[in-house]
Amino acid sequence: MQASNLEIIKLNNLKLAAKIISEQLKHGVHLGKRVGVGSEFEQYRYYEPGDDPKRIDWKYFSRSGKYMIKESQTESHLHVRVMLDLSGSMNYVEDGIKRLDYAKNLIASLSYLAHQQGDSLTYFTFQDGKIEQKVSASPKSFQRILYYLETETAAGTWPVLKKEFPVLKSKQRELIILVSDFLQKDNEWLDIVEQMRHPKKEIVLFQILGKQEEKFDLKGNFHFHDLESDRSIILDGKAIDKTYNDSIKNYLSGFKQSLILPQVHLFQARLTDSIAGLISKFLAERSLS
Repeated sequence: MQASNLEIIKLNNLKLAAKIISEQLKHGVHLGKRVGVGSEFEQYRYYEPGDDPKRIDWKYFSRSGKYMIKESQTESHLHVRVMLDLSGSMNYVEDGIKRLDYAKNLIASLSYLAHQQGDSLTYFTFQDGKIEQKVSASPKSFQRILYYLETETAAGTWPVLKKEFPVLKSKQRELIILVSDFLQKDNEWLDIVEQMRHPKKEIVLFQILGKQEEKFDLKGNFHFHDLESDRSIILDGKAIDKTYNDSIKNYLSGFKQSLILPQVHLFQARLTDSIAGLISKFLAERSLS
């Protein structure tokens, strides 16, 4: 019988949790197909500084005068950039599971898979309008990511005001994994995604929500506390459920529609969804793309 999310989170050991979750997945899983050196031709790309000149297709050059490199689908190494939202709303708790803890275990497990197959890893956080790189690519990246994840705390808000982040605009070929609730006041998270988009990048967004956030159905008076602004209000559940449910349904649908973009994938999950099951779905969809 598989361990539940709550049991895994209560281990309070991200490395062990990552191993348990990876064992719940099928053997031999990979983060997906990549393009690199191989036998089956897939596409051409322009030669870039640092590429091996031996990979230039000289016959193509003789015809076109362009320095092009042949690429093929293979299990070559990949750069994986994992990113975590640390705004206050990540402290949301439902059925004993904090969203931040779910996110930490999800990132630890995905990082473990990447580490196991020899991919390079970097780690970034979003908090109070700042994007901070905490782990650079190195042989010890996985261990360093676990170190930071163990002590991360969520607080504050992500500002609505649009801001440019050069760190998001690299042209490196990479898989970007961003975990958040993606609850926004305007289009702040959509702006972030737009800044990251590039033909060489694949962007995977995990939106983690609670059941009551998706569909509020509790009766009685409730004390609602804004985890980002610290404001509180007491409201009758029955009086607000229809308005709230219509609003959140329209938001989630619209958010998903806005992200139907090339190389962008959104996975909307609940805190009750198995972490291993969520990763399995992600891997299955990537292998078909």
